[in-house]
Amino acid sequence: MQEENQGVRNELLERLRSLETPQSSGTLAELAYRRAKEALEKALEEARTIRLKAIDDARETRERELNALMESLRALRQSAEAQIDALLRTAEIEAERIRAEARHEADELIDKAQREASATRDEVAAMRAAAEDRAREVERMESELDRVFGQIGERLGIMEKPSGGWLGRLRGRG
Repeated sequence: MQEENQGVRNELLERLRSLETPQSSGTLAELAYRRAKEALEKALEEARTIRLKAIDDARETRERELNALMESLRALRQSAEAQIDALLRTAEIEAERIRAEARHEADELIDKAQREASATRDEVAAMRAAAEDRAREVERMESELDRVFGQIGERLGIMEKPSGGWLGRLRGRG
């Protein structure tokens, strides 16, 4: 743009010089030439002032746009931070809910396992008691059977009782 202005200025100056002739010094043409030259210089000065003002305006506009962009970025960052905070709060609430639910389920499973273990212990105790009762009953029956065999042995005239008892001898232990 400055090159165009310089070219226009040079062209106007050349035209004004061509109007100047040696005979017309001090004449109306000289006066017009000076006035045109002054008008051209004034116009160039105003153009330079306008160009500088335009440059300042463009700089100020860029600064305003940059400030607006920075403010927009700040607002976006704050919005993103608020969303992150909200997501974190939601995640923490959900995590606490899941932990509470897991604790509740674990407590229920522990209670169920304890009830089952207690029931199993009771069953085992009952089975053991029943087995002990049967073992005592078998011992009693063996003792009774051994006594009966002893009586049969006495009737048959066998006076000597085997060392493992009559039942032990029948089983081959005595």
